[in-house]
Amino acid sequence: MRKYRNRIIAGFAIGFVIYVALLLFADAEGLTEDMIGQLQAYPWLLIVPVILQKFVSWFFRFLEWQYFLGVIGARDKISMFDSAVLFVAGFSMAVSPGKVAEMLKTVVLKAKTGVAIATSAPVVIAERVVDGLAVIILAVIALLIAGDQIELGPYRSLVLLSAGLLGVGLIVVQVRPLAHFALDLIGRLPLVSRVHGWLANFYESSYEIFKLKHIIPTTGLGVIASFADSIGFVVILAGFGMEVTWLLFLQALVIICLASAIGALSGVPNGAGITEISVSAMLLIIVAPYNPVVTPAVAAAAAVVEGFIHKWFRVLVGLLVAAVFRDRLFTPEIEATIAEVERARQQSRAELNTEVSNA
Repeated sequence: MRKYRNRIIAGFAIGFVIYVALLLFADAEGLTEDMIGQLQAYPWLLIVPVILQKFVSWFFRFLEWQYFLGVIGARDKISMFDSAVLFVAGFSMAVSPGKVAEMLKTVVLKAKTGVAIATSAPVVIAERVVDGLAVIILAVIALLIAGDQIELGPYRSLVLLSAGLLGVGLIVVQVRPLAHFALDLIGRLPLVSRVHGWLANFYESSYEIFKLKHIIPTTGLGVIASFADSIGFVVILAGFGMEVTWLLFLQALVIICLASAIGALSGVPNGAGITEISVSAMLLIIVAPYNPVVTPAVAAAAAVVEGFIHKWFRVLVGLLVAAVFRDRLFTPEIEATIAEVERARQQSRAELNTEVSNA
């Protein structure tokens, strides 16, 4: 348990260092004073509907979680209340480097339901995949509707290419012989060959959960959740004097989707600094040409507000829920389960080292 707690603490420490560095950079560029002025003048009552919107978004993501638990046969073995507590407490685990502490959810789930970690681990991955699919789908739709009114330059092609690759990847995953053929091709790469066996085993354990009949409905839920997040972002932007139009909504949709994807792929704890930089940069590139009110200081202030509501508010809520229900979540069986996980991990690592030595 201490290991996971230390990873979360390390995530907070890394995030703090990143934000201090960004603040020093902004001060050197002469942005700090203007940004603080924008935040002081902001109508903070607008945060109330934005926070309410976050609960709507979390509700649909909780439905994703419940759906996946049903796929692995765990939903009927845990009460709705305990499942909700575990889901919300998991928000705090996103702050760990690379979100590795999120795997603690599978440990708690095993202690409460008896479902093997090897069976439940793909759920954590599937949640991230579904979220990624949802934001890419929404970004592509917004770009197609807005046309030239959203200028992304070469990044537009990158978004469309990503959507195409995700589509191809989903098709490959559905066909076992094709998937193993692709894994064999990947396994010939110098670095990847070392984990080819692990990848093959993970594919087999997650084959059921990544079937289209499960991915399509959960991605639909993810689309609704991300759509709600975009509405909240529009409300935030309105507080900085931007007129709410369909174009602003489409622009906000693209920005929030791409920033979320960039933050997730960065591996930085909770996307600290990365999403704020992405949001402020895209506001200046995409929105500023149509809204003269968007200055560098406004873009930075809007990114700060969005970053807090979208990322750090959920972490605070997760920590609060984990603290209030710690006895319900972290039962005495947890330590034994963690020890079992560590033994299995060490054994897998030893087997991998043996394979590498024999190769």
